[in-house]
Amino acid sequence: MKIFYNSLGFRTLLYREIHRFFKVFVQTILAPLLSNLLYLAVFGGMLKTREVGLEGVNYLHFLVPGLVTMGALMAAYQNPSFSLVQQKFQGTIQEINSYPISDMEKSMAFILGGTFRGILVGILTYVATLPFVGFYIEKPFLFFFSIILTSFIFSSLGLIFGLLLDNFEKMNFILAIVITPLSYLGGVFFEISKLSGILAYLGLLNPIYPLVSITRYAYLGFNEGSIIAQGSSAAIFLVVTFVTSILLFKKGIGIKVR
Repeated sequence: MKIFYNSLGFRTLLYREIHRFFKVFVQTILAPLLSNLLYLAVFGGMLKTREVGLEGVNYLHFLVPGLVTMGALMAAYQNPSFSLVQQKFQGTIQEINSYPISDMEKSMAFILGGTFRGILVGILTYVATLPFVGFYIEKPFLFFFSIILTSFIFSSLGLIFGLLLDNFEKMNFILAIVITPLSYLGGVFFEISKLSGILAYLGLLNPIYPLVSITRYAYLGFNEGSIIAQGSSAAIFLVVTFVTSILLFKKGIGIKVR
C-alpha cells in the first residue's frame, strides 16, 4: 500500500487544519504574540541591565530567542491537539476513518498544520521584537530551521496528546501543568547554568532546553553548553515524537471504535 497516494485529499485536509486556526486568528495568532510581547516588555524592562553568563550579551537580546521558541512550540502543540479533541467533543472524530487518504497523509496533515502555525507565531514574535532589539541574527538559516524543528516536534507531540486525551480539561491540564512549566524552566528567561543542585540537573534533562539553546545559538552566535549535544538531544526528541505520533495514528488510538 502506498504511503502517499492522494495528494489532493492530503492538501485538502492540510488546508482545513490551517484554515481552522486562521478563522480565529485573534485567539490563535494575535493572543500568543501579544503575550510574548508582554513578556519582553515586563522582563526586558525590569531586567534589561541584568548581566547574563554570555559575554557581551544584554538581557533583551538573550530573551528574544527564548520567546520565539516558546511561542512556536506552544502554538504548534495546540493546533493538532485541540483540533482532535474538538472533533471528539463534537462526535465527528470517526469521520477521519472515511477520508480517502492514507494514515500517513492524515497524520502529516495534522502535524504540518500545527507546524505552520508554530512557524508563523515564532516568526511574528521575532518581527515584533525588532523595534526593541533591532534586526540581528548571527546565523539566519539555523535560526529559521530551529523554529521549523521546534514547531514540527511539538506539533507531533500535540498529535500524540490529541489522540490519547478525550476532553478539554485533560488537554488544558497537560498544557498548564506540563508544557508551560517546562517552557519556563527550559532556559527561556534565564541561563540553566545559574541553577544549582537538583534544579540544574532537571534543567539539563528538560527536552525544551536544547531547542531554546539551538535557537539562541543561531541568534547570538554562542550559548551555554555544547551545541552538538543539544542538537543530538533535539534529534532524538524529534524521532521519538514523530514516530510515536505516526504509530498511534496508524493504530487508530482515540479514533477507531474498539
